[in-house]
Amino acid sequence: MPGWLSYSLHFGGKRHVIHMRRKKLFWSRHLLVMTQDDQGALQMDYPFIPPDCYYLGYLEEIPLSMVTLDTCYGGLEGIMKLDDLAYEIKPLSSSQRFEHIVSQIVADSIATVPTYKLGLKEDRDLLFSQANASVVTRLSSKMYSSHHGYVKSLALSSHSMYSVFNNVSKCAQFLISVFNLIDTFFLGLDINYYVAFIIIYNQRDPNVLNNYHPTDSPYGRYYVYNLYALLAPHSSIIMIKNVPQDAEFEPVAYAICNRGNLIMLGYLGRQYLILAIVGAQKVARSFGVYYDDPYCSCQRRSQCIMNNYFALTDSFSNCSFMHMQHILGGGVAQCIYSSEMVYFNRSLTREHCGNYRVDPLEQCDCGSFKQCYSNLCCHNDCTFTTGSICNTGRCCTNCTYSPAGTLCRPIQTVCDLPEYCRGGSLTCPDDFYMQDGTPCTEVGYCYHGNCTDRSVHCKEIFGKNAVNGADVCYTINRRGDRYGHCRRNERLMASTACNLEDIQCGRLQCSNVTHLPRLQEHVGFHQSKISGVWCFGLDSHRGTGTNDVGHVRSGTPCAHGKFCQNTYCNGTIAQLNYDCIPEKCSYRGICNNNRNCHCHIGWDPPRCVDRGAGGSTDSGPPPEECGQSGKVMSQ
Repeated sequence: MPGWLSYSLHFGGKRHVIHMRRKKLFWSRHLLVMTQDDQGALQMDYPFIPPDCYYLGYLEEIPLSMVTLDTCYGGLEGIMKLDDLAYEIKPLSSSQRFEHIVSQIVADSIATVPTYKLGLKEDRDLLFSQANASVVTRLSSKMYSSHHGYVKSLALSSHSMYSVFNNVSKCAQFLISVFNLIDTFFLGLDINYYVAFIIIYNQRDPNVLNNYHPTDSPYGRYYVYNLYALLAPHSSIIMIKNVPQDAEFEPVAYAICNRGNLIMLGYLGRQYLILAIVGAQKVARSFGVYYDDPYCSCQRRSQCIMNNYFALTDSFSNCSFMHMQHILGGGVAQCIYSSEMVYFNRSLTREHCGNYRVDPLEQCDCGSFKQCYSNLCCHNDCTFTTGSICNTGRCCTNCTYSPAGTLCRPIQTVCDLPEYCRGGSLTCPDDFYMQDGTPCTEVGYCYHGNCTDRSVHCKEIFGKNAVNGADVCYTINRRGDRYGHCRRNERLMASTACNLEDIQCGRLQCSNVTHLPRLQEHVGFHQSKISGVWCFGLDSHRGTGTNDVGHVRSGTPCAHGKFCQNTYCNGTIAQLNYDCIPEKCSYRGICNNNRNCHCHIGWDPPRCVDRGAGGSTDSGPPPEECGQSGKVMSQ
């Protein structure tokens, strides 16, 4: 399979085949690592830590097996989980034949004590009361349509933990191994647990670590006012060598995304799989996920991560999945839908020759040495080759200006207009489109470059047979959920239901859908039957910066003489001030959004009176061949 790697090895008395593919583990490609100078002050750096050598996979013919490996340091190293058995694989030292050691991991008796204080009482939602217990066991862990979340985590090593390795690189490698497994576990809840920052106290701890409260302790206060204030991680784990015992630290429920999200995890000489399981449980508790009840289950595992007693497992239960969806649906942990990234040392990561972006003092940037080797326009020192005046751009061809008439921005929609290079500039003219109010169908007109016919919009999403939904479908927009609303507060990530007069300006509703659409990542659709009518529509993505194609566009008619304007049905047709009468362009063109004529091929602007290539004074001249073809056709 494309993108997958396979490896065959013998363990457990038989030969197994591992299938795996690369996964992303770091929040950004450049991982911020902070260590201490001789005075104990933290210093920032972006050292090279391999970002593309982490893999997730499975064992052939073993259902629901899990393999989490990395190939960062010359071989396969990681964990394999087969039902209730766990194995560690690592390279055989000094082997010249890519040999590996596979050993089974067994939890000792110390690891099987309760992971929380006995007598702990959880504040449970009534949804998860014992009365509903019989239902949960029948729920698939994937029955809910969920948005994928991304946790930006901070990995910390106390000085005592650093002393186990006495080497910053090895300590960071160990932390990453633990977080790599936590990320794998959380994928079962449709969440990535990315490493965004690493802090290693290689000189001394900034505060004592003998009080295990996330905020009301010396280190907890230091974390809140120094690290959280600066980095704003969604979740943080500090690893300490000999303390605390698992039951001595209880995370603050619903603290994910806020300053109480620090987790203190005792190393206690344990294997990193065990640390990852305990760490994942603590992180889930900081989300607010409950410990499992006896009726909870996970597929092909006798015990799950949220079990009261530790077990060598890699799976969250169906109860945990339902709890998590209920928590996220209630507005908790909305930060995990934001992909914001801040670079704290911009000079090291953003402005340098070779990043394929022209920075200040650069003439061009062709990327890496390999990419520049075959580039005729740009040297690898970010200067032009002899005689070159450009490297990239819509109007750059063969290292110089594209000839006048070169198409640089083709038509995108029925209401769009093409743009052409002018011959003496590297930039394409601005994007022009038909004047607002220009008819595009029998019931629609152009508005800001789009046709306002709802059926045209439905066809763009659901295919050629789709049409606008019946009026009853638009009552969905009164619900105020992800499939039916008028507005969203992106900061709070909450939806607002439409007022009755605005329901035609919320989510687009379609009918006569005959096949499943090809949607962008993390976008789902609904199929609802209302008063005997099938209605279809898209949800809106919780993250920021995603183009939302499922909302009724501004300019779309919503009532007699009115159109939608920023989700309100309050625009009037008179506002369009459409004045492009046929005589304006001599019956040989249409008007653009500058109210200038865009002439048909064969006629020259500005008024389409004389023979010529066509186009407008705004969008650049079409190629002369087009004009001559138009001239011949018109005779």
